[in-house]
Amino acid sequence: MAYREMPIGLALLTCDTVIEDRRSGKKSLIGLFGQLNVTRLPCVHSSLSLLVSLSGGSGEYSCEVVCVNDNLKNPVFSVKGKIKLENPQQVLDMVFQLRAVKFPLAGLYWLKVLIDDVPIMMRPLVVTLRESSEEPPPAPDAGEA
Repeated sequence: MAYREMPIGLALLTCDTVIEDRRSGKKSLIGLFGQLNVTRLPCVHSSLSLLVSLSGGSGEYSCEVVCVNDNLKNPVFSVKGKIKLENPQQVLDMVFQLRAVKFPLAGLYWLKVLIDDVPIMMRPLVVTLRESSEEPPPAPDAGEA
């Protein structure tokens, strides 16, 4: 098999929503985040969007975006498909809109992008369990009778 250049990763961003202007093709990322603060586990994130940008390759490749945690047997999610880069100068922006992503544990998750089963970029996503935002009732003053 002839050598071909492996694409490089330019961006891997997590956000709530990606809005794409139909006329210009420009994308707006709304609610960028790297941490989820949750009040109970497991938690379900209703809408998780990923923007993956690649460049530098030429031809067709298999692509996988996966979310893993070292304490889990199976990935939280995995999205696979074929991508095609026309030439090494092309920038390919891919948007993944995932619904009802279930995070069973608090801790460190890794979002990874693999091209032809080779990891080319990754980023952490931290899930933090916090106390409920409800305030306890104020304690009465000791001086009141």
